[in-house]
Amino acid sequence: MNPPMLPKKVQKGRFPIWFGAFFFAVTLWTFVISEHRYNYVIEMPIEVRNIREGKTLGGEVSPTAEVRFNATGRAFLKTLLLKSISDFKLVLDLERVSTEYNFYLNDYFDRYSQKVVVPAGFELDFVEVVQPDSIHISLDDYMIKPVSVESSVIVKPLAGFIMIGKANIYPKIIELKGPREIIRNVNELETIEKTFNSVESSIKARIDLKFDFPRVVESSDTSVIFEAKIESIGERIISEVPVNILNIPEGIISFANPSTVSLTVSGGVDFIASLEPNDIYVSIDFNELNEGNLSHEPLVVVPDDVLQWSDLSPKTVELTIRRLPE
Repeated sequence: MNPPMLPKKVQKGRFPIWFGAFFFAVTLWTFVISEHRYNYVIEMPIEVRNIREGKTLGGEVSPTAEVRFNATGRAFLKTLLLKSISDFKLVLDLERVSTEYNFYLNDYFDRYSQKVVVPAGFELDFVEVVQPDSIHISLDDYMIKPVSVESSVIVKPLAGFIMIGKANIYPKIIELKGPREIIRNVNELETIEKTFNSVESSIKARIDLKFDFPRVVESSDTSVIFEAKIESIGERIISEVPVNILNIPEGIISFANPSTVSLTVSGGVDFIASLEPNDIYVSIDFNELNEGNLSHEPLVVVPDDVLQWSDLSPKTVELTIRRLPE
């Protein structure tokens, strides 16, 4: 008769793993069917209730506490499996707190055992709060303050591309809500630092705000929309740009000859395609003319998003002057 064969995994040297799993299963089974009672520590959220109207927490409160319960093994297994989807919590009632108060948790929950909230069906007996042993509560006036948002985003277009205008962020104003002492001197928030490199198309992205405040401060938004318009660079000749004459003396009429000029501009292709002759300002200042010389190179002012201009034609403009009859 052949001897019984062990499982392949055991034959391959995994006996310790197989035996460990078997031992754990037996131990768990024994624990579950046992009617013996055990002490067990679980983490429970802390809920603050009944803050006075017009007040808010002035500082952070520990969000959880470690609590020791006594129960059977079966009850503890049920708790381990279902606690995450059940409404376990410790409640601190601030109805009688006006400014500050120290809650000594074991004294408080011994006196108000109903504040240790264990859902129906969980047979757990409260023993004590392990930690923290106390919680300090301070209240402050509740404040809502609008603050501006500043961008810390850098855009670096790819060679041959340009950003048109300034980048925009939306919303430009957000509201901070929380204790007056913390937010009263805050006037602006910044976005996180971010760089877009080698950009060749327009950007629309959500950017997080730097929010270095305690949890008692809330914000109407935690991020903003960042937009930047990117275009490829091109050139365009613009003709019929009018010439303006400045500082004409009284009693004189002056005309530019020619009255219009043309020039080449470079910039974002869509942007320069939208330019009209009147968007470019060409001028001659009468006060800068040399005596006996009525020809002058005009001053050219182009919109900010024009990368550069060149090839002014003609390069000089002559003024025709006529005195008015007295």
